[in-house]
Amino acid sequence: MKALSGRRLRFFLREGFAPDDADRLDTLAFALLIAFAAGAPFLYGIHTATRGTGIAIGGGAVMPAGNFLLEASAFLMTAVVLLSKLRVRSLRPLAIPMSGLIALAVLGLFQVLPLGYGTLDRIAPVNAQIYHETARILTLFGSSPPPAPRISIAPSETLETILLTLAYACLFFSSASLLRTRLRRRLFLGTLLVAGVGEVALAVVREPTGARLHGVFANTNHFGGYLEIVLAIAFGALWAEVLTGRRRGDSPDRADRFEKRFLPLAAFIVLWSVIAVGIALTESRGAMLAAAAATLTLVFLAPLHQRVQRRRRIMASAALAITAGLLFTAATIGRRPFLRFLESDPREIGSDARVALWRTSVSAWREFPVFGSGLGTFREAFRRVQTREFNARVEQAHSDFLQLLVTGGAVGAFLGFLVFASVGWLLLRAWRNQKHREESAVVLAGVGALLSLTLHGLVEFNMSIPPIPATLACVVGAAWAAGRHT
Repeated sequence: MKALSGRRLRFFLREGFAPDDADRLDTLAFALLIAFAAGAPFLYGIHTATRGTGIAIGGGAVMPAGNFLLEASAFLMTAVVLLSKLRVRSLRPLAIPMSGLIALAVLGLFQVLPLGYGTLDRIAPVNAQIYHETARILTLFGSSPPPAPRISIAPSETLETILLTLAYACLFFSSASLLRTRLRRRLFLGTLLVAGVGEVALAVVREPTGARLHGVFANTNHFGGYLEIVLAIAFGALWAEVLTGRRRGDSPDRADRFEKRFLPLAAFIVLWSVIAVGIALTESRGAMLAAAAATLTLVFLAPLHQRVQRRRRIMASAALAITAGLLFTAATIGRRPFLRFLESDPREIGSDARVALWRTSVSAWREFPVFGSGLGTFREAFRRVQTREFNARVEQAHSDFLQLLVTGGAVGAFLGFLVFASVGWLLLRAWRNQKHREESAVVLAGVGALLSLTLHGLVEFNMSIPPIPATLACVVGAAWAAGRHT
């Protein structure tokens, strides 16, 4: 039996890493993708040890080492994919979101392009005023020559954001190209599930009892945001089991039916519950609300697929499975996270401080209404309008949309909305048209991850924490590949 299991495992790994149409470079790229999926959060995890380390990118600026490793991994992976013999499938259906993402990077390049004072004053008068004042101060003190006027008020930050944006596009392209087979998608998504469960277990063991879990992230809210992606994948696995498990339960023997049907379903319920426990133990209101809203949406959306028969029965089964998972979660974590959810906290959603931050961010956007202050320059833009009630340095808007509105202006906000909305629409259409049960579940998981982080992004800045959008790009790429499976 052990030999048989070993042969099956070797066959599974061989077919996953080296399918018939793969060459060595394709296999290498897939191995890089698996390693990246497992280790992306750890690029930033040891934040106390790596603080202050980085890579010089010009102008005296320093890029965090984690950013450099993430970008190098993404660009290397894409280069290997393009050099392999893999026939890259047409990305024409993705013309709108890919164009929007590339246009966002082009906007960043335009923001760092040196412009004359006359041109800059016409299209971005406040930006021109900032550079004029800087030049006057440097002239008075006889310092180095003043910087050339640009739209971006912190060009090095904008350059770093451009590189990250291109890295996310590369990760999506690589995952959509590499995860073309069912076995590869299983390996990739299974790696993310194992990594998520492992991070939750490690956080529970290593962090003080009663403290909010933050895992390898510096902030508990961001750990919750990362786990939202894993939770959507766990739901997809659970839904695939609901759809396909019935075929294993046709045996006339009750014990055999129980073993083949109920035990795998129970295992997926426990898996989903462990991730839900991790989100609850972060005690992040935004993460819990977004995860709950996305899960409920998926529960009601999933049975509407055209291939689902006996929809009421299937919906009841899915609802029962999620209810069992919620009961397991509640029994595991106790009352504290839910009590905190109901308590007031001046640092969280709905507080006066958070609303004041959003209101001041809108004031910052009015300073740079069309082209923004420069991608990645929220801290510098906010400082111009910061009021006395904020007695510390504010680096984030605690809202992905507001942050992009300030740094990219109306143009950047429109492009960001276009990317997310078009990707969501394309995934929904791919899910609707997918005839295979397992593949439809994978696409649904991608929809859930995108929806959950979009909702959470209304009140948090997950997209500014590179491992989260990088992982999301890979998962959406996997969902897109599953949607095109024939």
